[in-house]
Amino acid sequence: MSLGHRELARAKVNLTLHVGATIKRGKWMGYHPVESLVVFADFGDVLQFGTSEKRSVNYIGPFSKYFNEVDDGQNSVLKTLNMCGETEPSFILDKQIPMAAGLGGGTADAAAVLRVFDKEQNIPPTKIGADGPVCYLSRTSMMEGIGEDITPQAGLGQVSAVLVNPGVAVSTALIFKALDAAPRPKEPARTARDGDLLSRALSGENDMQEAAISHAPIISDVLRALAQQPDCALARMSGSGATCFGIFRSDAEASAAAQKIANAQPGWWVRSCRLGDRPEDRDLGDAAS
Repeated sequence: MSLGHRELARAKVNLTLHVGATIKRGKWMGYHPVESLVVFADFGDVLQFGTSEKRSVNYIGPFSKYFNEVDDGQNSVLKTLNMCGETEPSFILDKQIPMAAGLGGGTADAAAVLRVFDKEQNIPPTKIGADGPVCYLSRTSMMEGIGEDITPQAGLGQVSAVLVNPGVAVSTALIFKALDAAPRPKEPARTARDGDLLSRALSGENDMQEAAISHAPIISDVLRALAQQPDCALARMSGSGATCFGIFRSDAEASAAAQKIANAQPGWWVRSCRLGDRPEDRDLGDAAS
């Protein structure tokens, strides 16, 4: 296979996530209105597209095992390529984002395909998921509506962070079902619209966190491990879980915390990173470097 374009599908993190009651009628019936401050990590899955005489699809990286063992041709990359009319794709997917982890990995991969093969934006990003529009943009944003209403938040920079996943998959559908078991306000709460990333994150919650902990109690252990680090300013779950993040004042503090947690819990996935937009970021669809 002759490799061509490389596209970075950044991991998505919900610094806040507020959820309203199920929509009862209209276009989005059955969905939930959300309000979320979304940032993206400085790492992600890497898609390398190319050409060959016959289709060539390869999966590599620490989380490639799922695709190599049980891939049925219905993963998000292949689905989106078919949606774009690319029926004989050739690509390598370097899977760095854990599966079913609340980091938007599958949607980020699909959004990367759209950025490459649907440059005219004929396919609405909501076709790949409610968080498709924000993953397509892959920039710090407020996400509202059911996910289709995106407002970029320029100039907020980055925060140092540690991401931790205990190795359990959490079903988003099950968490929403648990949320629906109790009355919810019609409209979601609101995150602060001023201040830096940390202060905005501190102004909100993750409404799915309690329900996720009920489904996977180990999430409490992850949150505790992060919060107990002496320099952690905020520990919270991302998305529907089970990945949690801790925000730190510096890269050095984040790296030290990540090392301590990894040493204490060798079976957990732990990664220090930066969350947010970099000054050197170019336009949509940064090539991986």
